[in-house]
Amino acid sequence: MGSAAPAKKRIRLNFFENASEEGKISFIFFADSYSLFDIYSQSIAPILRAGVHSVALDPSVIIPAMASVTKSVGFGMTGSTSYLTPFILAGTFTSLDHLTEGRVAWNMVTSWSKSAALALGADDVVPHDERYNVAHEYMDLVYKFWESSWADDAKVWDRENRIAYEPSKVKKIEHKVLFQAGTSTMGRAFGSKYAEAIYVGGLIPSQTAGSIAQIRADTAAEGRDPQSIKFFVGITPILGRTLEEAQAKYERARENADIVGGLAQWSGYTGIDLSRFPLDEVFELTDAPRDAAMHTFLENFDKATGKSDPWTPRRLGETMALGGFHPAPVGTPEMVADVFEQWINEADVDGFNIAYVTSPGNFEDVVYLLRPELVKRGLMWEDYDIPGGTLRENLYGVKGQKYLRDDHYGHKFRYGSDFQGDTQSKKEVLEEVEKKGVDMLIKSNGVSVKGEALLIKVA
Repeated sequence: MGSAAPAKKRIRLNFFENASEEGKISFIFFADSYSLFDIYSQSIAPILRAGVHSVALDPSVIIPAMASVTKSVGFGMTGSTSYLTPFILAGTFTSLDHLTEGRVAWNMVTSWSKSAALALGADDVVPHDERYNVAHEYMDLVYKFWESSWADDAKVWDRENRIAYEPSKVKKIEHKVLFQAGTSTMGRAFGSKYAEAIYVGGLIPSQTAGSIAQIRADTAAEGRDPQSIKFFVGITPILGRTLEEAQAKYERARENADIVGGLAQWSGYTGIDLSRFPLDEVFELTDAPRDAAMHTFLENFDKATGKSDPWTPRRLGETMALGGFHPAPVGTPEMVADVFEQWINEADVDGFNIAYVTSPGNFEDVVYLLRPELVKRGLMWEDYDIPGGTLRENLYGVKGQKYLRDDHYGHKFRYGSDFQGDTQSKKEVLEEVEKKGVDMLIKSNGVSVKGEALLIKVA
């Protein structure tokens, strides 16, 4: 007897701007940055002229205002483990958690941009793997603040005995810092341990399916339910009631696309200054730094999209302006829903991070044209699972799931557990290294330092 067919996923949609609760959107993600891209022509002028990746209000100020006029939609905001101190970040998100009634999410980043490093007082970007070593310890510390420091019943408001908070149920956090300051392997390991939702890239499902499968396997190895991580893929749909209407919208967007702004964005992401190439000449890649990586990307892009037109800076800039690294399907609601369903079935994604070409037009089309088709196919809910619930409750569809799941690493830090975190377990090894030296430690204790050498060096 064959096994039952798996239940259809009901996808979560994540908007960058406010199409909000009328469309039963899961959460609004605010793309944020600490600096402007300055690689293209070694200047911020192209980005400013195009209005791309620049001039944004602080999301931590906007989110409480939006939460005050909504009940169920959540909000995602970026915070860097490289530049914000754990205490400051924990305090900010605790405040937002209260002001949104549990509807805020932290987009954890380690920050890769040199311009961001300079803007925030550092001399340069910390090397990739070292950033993740710092981030692991950072997570232990913020979990201590959020989970270990206050008992759930510490707030008593006992007027008769004049007690606001019971001192015996508030614990002082003491933490000895080990690391001062991902390959993608480091990033995957980080995500499988801490993440509840992960944003993934890729132009076609086959490019992304392997990474999702690997992270789910890594998540299981951490003792977590692999389905407890929700994967969102970026997508920029252009919709019309008819194919002709959708194509007309695409052509209008194409005519208004800022080519140089798109190139400046590409240069900012990759560190490759494309201003040395004439806009309408086919790329003549030389032996300049990173040219090989650029050639590989352009080849892979053609393989993914099935196109073979010669690459010029103009074509690349237009591509970046109209979807970039994301799929950008153009068509009727039925056609675009087919693309969404393909991603769900072939890549095992749980939802989509919807970017836009025009605002609010793209979002209105998703709410009023695409969403009804997704609901009809059983791929999206008619209403929130828990109207007025927290973001975590609606992410998992479980009423009462306001805290981290029991199988999540952070749950170990719950008040009263005295769990100190995995990074602190390295403390004993490091202290012995200081006393005996690495060679002596290996000889005397049989301790393997393979994989720890960098951590010991950094410390």
